This record gives sequence, structure tokens and C-alpha cells, in this order.
Amino acid sequence: MRRTAIFVTLAAALPLLGACQTTADGAGQPSLIPADAGPGTYWQGDRSQAFERAYVVARGPQDWADLWARVGEAAPSPLPGDRMAVAVFLGPRDTGGYGVSIDSARASGGDVIVGYRERVPGPAQAVAQMQTSPYAVRLIPLVNGTAKFQREK
Repeated sequence: MRRTAIFVTLAAALPLLGACQTTADGAGQPSLIPADAGPGTYWQGDRSQAFERAYVVARGPQDWADLWARVGEAAPSPLPGDRMAVAVFLGPRDTGGYGVSIDSARASGGDVIVGYRERVPGPAQAVAQMQTSPYAVRLIPLVNGTAKFQREK
């Protein structure tokens, strides 16, 4: 009987614990990237029109259009009014095998910390001999503060 009561208590608490999502770095701040982020909220690729490394924030329609011009494509849809976009462009690379992903975003004071990872090919990895320019774009809830980009290991 006692085991059943403990099991029922734990079963009831698990959904509540799942709702308390925190960032991987243990900072304790809730993630701005929902666990159920579906299609149309994240884009990445290895061929953009970016000619330099850049960190871009789009909070309005013109910023959104400018961001996608840097990708080299038309915006896939209008920017939702309750969202902003954050993007990382690595700039030109001489071979394939490079990439970037935006893995986290969390509020810190009035600002947002955007965590991203870079993928670099290993010395023995076979890569395509072509120029690439990797990018990643992610929609997150609108935050009025400054976006600070932080490379994660």
C-alpha cells in the first residue's frame, strides 16, 4: 500500500517537474525555446549569402526581410508579432563540414542569452571541396532587451 502511494505521488509530480525546464548550463533561467517548438520556428543550412560572421536579431518585418536576404532566400512567412528571430551566420568556409546550431535562449535580466554551437570538420574527415557559408535562424518569444550570443562547447 505504501509503495502505491509513493508511486501515485511521483506520477503526479513528474508533469510538474517537466514544466520547469531550465537551460543546460544550469543557470536556472527558464528556456525561451519551448520543448514543443515545431516546424516553422528553426532553419539552418550551409549556403547563405553572408560574407562575414554575423549575429542578427529581427524584431520587425524589415529586420526579418533583411535577415532572409542575408540567407539568400525570401522569408518563409511573416514574423509573428509575439516572436523575434535570432540568427548566427558563420561566413564563408572553403569546404563543407562546417555548421552552426542555436541550442538555447534564456532570459537574463532584461536581456536574452543565445547559445550556439559550431561544427568544424575533423582533420581526417572527408569534406566537399566547395565554398559554404553556414547559418542558423530560430524564432523565440519577443524580448525587448539586448541579445547576447554565446558560443557553447
